[in-house]
Amino acid sequence: MEQNSSFAQSATCLKQAVPFMVKYQIPLSPMNYAIWYCYVLGKEPELNQKLDEILMEHGTCPPENAKALFDEFLSEQDLALFHEMSDLVKGTLNTVEQEISNTLNCSEEFSAVLSECHVGLHQLKKQNVGTGPEIYDGVLSYVSKLTQESIVMQHNALCFQKKLEGAYSEIKQLQETLIVAQTKASTDKLTGLLNRGKFDDDIIKFCDDPSQFQKVLIFIDIDHFKQFNDEFGHQRGDDVLRKVAQKLQSHSEGQGAAYRYGGEEFCILISFSSISEAVGFSNRIREDIAKLSIKDKETGEVLKHISASFGIALYGKEMTWHSLVECADKALYLAKSHGRNRVEVAG
Repeated sequence: MEQNSSFAQSATCLKQAVPFMVKYQIPLSPMNYAIWYCYVLGKEPELNQKLDEILMEHGTCPPENAKALFDEFLSEQDLALFHEMSDLVKGTLNTVEQEISNTLNCSEEFSAVLSECHVGLHQLKKQNVGTGPEIYDGVLSYVSKLTQESIVMQHNALCFQKKLEGAYSEIKQLQETLIVAQTKASTDKLTGLLNRGKFDDDIIKFCDDPSQFQKVLIFIDIDHFKQFNDEFGHQRGDDVLRKVAQKLQSHSEGQGAAYRYGGEEFCILISFSSISEAVGFSNRIREDIAKLSIKDKETGEVLKHISASFGIALYGKEMTWHSLVECADKALYLAKSHGRNRVEVAG
């Protein structure tokens, strides 16, 4: 019971801390989790005050500020908080495992009583062929014993069921909280695409994938994006980002992963059987984006067309993910320097 109480309390703290971290785009690292766990608990008012001031100034908590807060208010022991939930899950599983063992033992004991009563009733049947009261006493004795053991068995089974339901509920809620948090933490809030942090994680796995297909990185940059902001305002600029992101998402869905790399720059991690497929894929997206435009909301008149430049890099032997990014960036630079609204492939 103490284990369940501890688990529930820590799960509650997690459910409060993680949404804060997601809201302020805080990486889910051991140090950050320890800071926000402490923030939710409210046991260090000065930490809370300083963290609130940092959030007010930066809109997030930069790594250098997080490190300073940790060094001032926390210790290495507090890093264990990040692993607390997994330890509690293991503890809960151990408890369930022990309950299973206890229930199995009860089942074995009940089976032994059943066997004993069965043998006894069989002996009564062989020894007493009449209908004297003594045979009824014997039968009643075994029936009474079976009834008592059955009640005990039912009670143990009911208790076991309730403990299983409690453990399942806690773990399920925690799982759902973490899934939602991880999804939000890896998603760009404005466009709905995966964010830069997720890209940095995924490109390493992408390059390490032993797939036989050609691994491709595509960089996409919206042409003259600064002009959209200068002429029409940041709100219209955000609309452009969202529209382009929707095109990238619709084309890459089911084939690859689209990311907002930063500002007006996007990228796609995807695999093809040939370079011509990669070029064709990029050109289809480019042509689809070229159909977009900014219109006057009242008259519907087209005020400005939208276009994007594409740089393609192929992952090859002896390359690192860093060099893959550099190649895609160079190809994008070529596309922009050669007139924009075009696709270039890294040499």
